[in-house]
Amino acid sequence: MVIFFIYASIVMICLMSCQVYYLLPNKSSFDKIVFRLLLVMLFHVSFAAIFIDIVKGYQYVDRGAPLGLLYGPILYFAFMAYEDKKPKVKTVFLHFTPFLIFLGIYFYFLTSEVFRVNFSKTYYFVLYSTFGLSWMIYPIFIMFKGRGLDIAMSNIKRIFYFSIILLLVLAAFILPLISAQFLTQIRNTSQLSTITIYMIMLFGAIIIYNYLLKELVDRKTVHSEFDFLNHPFPMVEAENPILELQLPNHKLTNYQDRVLNYLNQQPYLDPGFSLDTMVKDLKMSRSMISQFFKEYFKQNVLKIINSLRIEAVCKELEQPDFDMNIEELALRCGFSSRASFYRNFSLEKDCTPVEYREQIKSKLL
Repeated sequence: MVIFFIYASIVMICLMSCQVYYLLPNKSSFDKIVFRLLLVMLFHVSFAAIFIDIVKGYQYVDRGAPLGLLYGPILYFAFMAYEDKKPKVKTVFLHFTPFLIFLGIYFYFLTSEVFRVNFSKTYYFVLYSTFGLSWMIYPIFIMFKGRGLDIAMSNIKRIFYFSIILLLVLAAFILPLISAQFLTQIRNTSQLSTITIYMIMLFGAIIIYNYLLKELVDRKTVHSEFDFLNHPFPMVEAENPILELQLPNHKLTNYQDRVLNYLNQQPYLDPGFSLDTMVKDLKMSRSMISQFFKEYFKQNVLKIINSLRIEAVCKELEQPDFDMNIEELALRCGFSSRASFYRNFSLEKDCTPVEYREQIKSKLL
């Protein structure tokens, strides 16, 4: 009876989360991955309920399914979306390869009774060992990959921390069972293990619902504060965004005023500056700041910050007495990477910094 309550709770929370997701304005790539995770969880728990507890005699259909191999890669791609990185098709295929391999074996497992009779224990052992390794490796990788991030607890970071913890708990639960010949005792331990795994999934569903609900409240607040339809404001031109930041305060809402005044202080000239720095300094949510940049500048945060940095570089290059190493200038204007500086300068000005300086010198003569 307990397990049916857990199944029903997960399904209900997933459906509620899906409803909140559809109400979200301006869905980010991270939001879309979270929604895909919800669909996987909804399918997973429905599949388990049907073949473990409703339709008797077909427990192997659920136990042999490789759905557990989806959670690690989804967490990884959510992390990439958080960092505004778009994965290549090759990368996506690589991370889902274990799932695809086991999916092929799973179909043979379902259709061949001989295979199930002779190799089911081996198949279960390898499958669940792979689950445990996946649930352990992906969270540890992301913990190390994101160790340099600002520790301020944004809504998105909170969901990462809890997801990492839940996957590690799952790994810590299943790997010892496998090493203790769990599969030979499956009849005695299956109910306990099922309840434990789906209780962890229930916590995950609650965390996702909490995230989406907070994002909905934040973004609705942004729309209300900005009032884009009734109080339109001009788009900053890419050629000189710094000049467009100087707007009279009476034309700005509270959030606009706070962000623009903050940018006018040029905190982006620090190479360590990031969106998380703005979140911490302005005490605004990540989604609110991203929403502002998209609506006001018609570009994402990274693009505008790099544009502002390039303009700061150009102001220095335009000085008659300029005498500085280009790499040193790039660092002073917020670029920590030489390659990033030259790439962004070329995109903005369609020339190199040295060529730009030569053009300025020719005008000064």
